[in-house]
Amino acid sequence: MQKKYSATDGQGADNPRYEIKMAAQSLLYHDVLAALRVDPEGIRTLFPARTVQSLYLDTPDNRALEDNLAGISRREKLRLRWYGPEARGVAGRLENKIRNDSLGWKEVFPISELDIEGTDRHGFMRDLRRALPAESQHLLLGAVAPVQWISYQRDYLATHDQAIRITLDRKLRAWDQRCRFRLTKRFGTRLPRVLIVEVKCARDHFPRAQALVGRMPMMVGRCSKFVMASSPGEGPMLTPHY
Repeated sequence: MQKKYSATDGQGADNPRYEIKMAAQSLLYHDVLAALRVDPEGIRTLFPARTVQSLYLDTPDNRALEDNLAGISRREKLRLRWYGPEARGVAGRLENKIRNDSLGWKEVFPISELDIEGTDRHGFMRDLRRALPAESQHLLLGAVAPVQWISYQRDYLATHDQAIRITLDRKLRAWDQRCRFRLTKRFGTRLPRVLIVEVKCARDHFPRAQALVGRMPMMVGRCSKFVMASSPGEGPMLTPHY
């Protein structure tokens, strides 16, 4: 039986973390990277950039989306996440991302092998249930099904002591799955060319994270890739490039 585990880039409910988000036009990527390189926190690359893919699940009445748009204090978001450009025979993990006001954590369950692209949505959910351990089955109740497929390129950085982690996400693409019989990347959603920066840390390091964010050439604000893909008109206000 597969075992539940905590991802190395996530925290459990007993040790939640803060997450500060910023969004800008993608042309600011090199400016932001340059600012981070000279920051007094000694920012360095944690490991090489890679492609991140996520398949978000939601209920027929879009509960996760509506909770986010309404700003509900405690909300959950369910997604299958994997790395690299492949879409068949992928190894990934099911993540239940939980947010309570400004703090968040994840429940994470490994998936050894799963086909995504070309699979009919009912067959995909059947295979996902079979691949998950018994203690995670409750997450798939409520008729959840695939709604958004998202991919982007992510850079990973951290302070010299790795107490604060920074990710830079760009080349964002999305494919709406809500009206598709088979999961497909044939029909893309029109999205702005956006750079999303996330600064993440435990409670004790939040003042340092706030100071770091204050030195960056971007504006803090709500920014959800899931919301951008599901309802593009609700996207964030982007820091412009001059």
